[in-house]
Amino acid sequence: MRSFINSKTSGGFDPPKVRANIRMATTRLGMQKNKLLNSVKTQRRGIAELLALEKYDSARIRVENCIREDVNIEGFEVLSLFLDLLANRVQLIAESKPMRTDKNKKDPSSACPPELKEAITSVLWASARVGDAVPELAVLRKNFEAKFGHEFVEMAMSNAEFSVNQRMMERLGMYTPPNDKCIAYLTNIASEYQLSGYDEDRLRDPNGLVASAAAASGSGMEVTGAGAELNQQVRGSIRTPSGLFIPPPKPPYDALDQRLMQLMCV
Repeated sequence: MRSFINSKTSGGFDPPKVRANIRMATTRLGMQKNKLLNSVKTQRRGIAELLALEKYDSARIRVENCIREDVNIEGFEVLSLFLDLLANRVQLIAESKPMRTDKNKKDPSSACPPELKEAITSVLWASARVGDAVPELAVLRKNFEAKFGHEFVEMAMSNAEFSVNQRMMERLGMYTPPNDKCIAYLTNIASEYQLSGYDEDRLRDPNGLVASAAAASGSGMEVTGAGAELNQQVRGSIRTPSGLFIPPPKPPYDALDQRLMQLMCV
């Protein structure tokens, strides 16, 4: 009878079960973090081997996923801190009461303690991002929905009130590392494995077009013939988001190439 009353007064929010789910989620999150740590170590070693073999293009492609998992580890750490906080505040959440609206109706979302709103909404937001790896987060989402209502959960998952921790969102969301960060990460790997032949300039200018053109202009030589063609390549080259340079097409050989050239000049 006592447990029934506690369940009723807490709005279907059972503190012992919620606390147990939080502990299980924290344990599972730690396992996933260790899994990513081992994966990052393995990837860094493989990237170092590619750099040692001067396969810079392959290393540049593979480093993006390594950085992404490295960033996810930090996101898991932030999420773990919020889970620990909620585990120690479960009773406070259970005892919080909703406020009445102007129409004398209770608003379940108002029962959320203001000092715990960031932690609760961040956990709810993360449940949709890492729920497959940590299924206990989906159970917690149902627990909080029973306490604060469906609209509160929808607000948290969409971050409609901007209450979700920004740092965690950046590290658990869809992250594409910029080119400069990729190069810095590769340089760090080369330093860690003491790769003496590592050449950072080759990552910034894979085809060596800019360096060659700068050397030709700095020597005071008149750029003619092959040098003039090189300058044309530098001016017309297209740089991709990964930092690679695609040289411009050569003089057209057929009608299709002629049309492509006209489109590029528009």
